[in-house]
Order: sequence, then structure tokens, then C-alpha cells
Amino acid sequence: MARLFVVLFLCAIGYQGYSLYFGEQGIKRQEELAKQIAYQERINLRLKQRNEALRAQVYDLRLGEEAVEERVRSELQYIKEGETFYRMVNKK
Repeated sequence: MARLFVVLFLCAIGYQGYSLYFGEQGIKRQEELAKQIAYQERINLRLKQRNEALRAQVYDLRLGEEAVEERVRSELQYIKEGETFYRMVNKK
């Protein structure tokens, strides 16, 4: 009788240990979720930095004519009257 009790007790302890580690809310799942959270936080930080840069750029474009002029010159290659534009082309 005592042996049966010990075997059942060990089986119950084994099942509880298995559930604690591999169960739906177990330690293994918590580790996976912690990794996913860390990954998402890194993505969010990069996006936050990008948003701050875009906000600064919008602020500059709203308030400063120099920023608008610089952007038009670099992206659309506009030049002022009386300026000479030189384009350097690399031969391949």
C-alpha cells in the first residue's frame, strides 16, 4: 500500500513539474513571450526614432525656407538664376 502511495505521489509530482515547465502558462511559454516582447520593443524603438526624425523634418519644412530650398535642390535638382550646375557622372 505504501509503495502504491509513493508511486502515485511521484507521478503527481512529475505531472506538476511537466505542467509547470511545458504547460500553456509554463516557464517555457513565458520565456518565448519575453523574447517576443524584447523583439517588438526593439522594433518600436527604431520606429519611434524614425518618427522623431520625420517630425523634425516636417517642423523644419514648415518654419524654414532654407530647408525647403535644400530639399528642392537635392531631390528635384533645381538651381537658382545665375548659378551653374555641374553633374559628375561615373563611368563604369
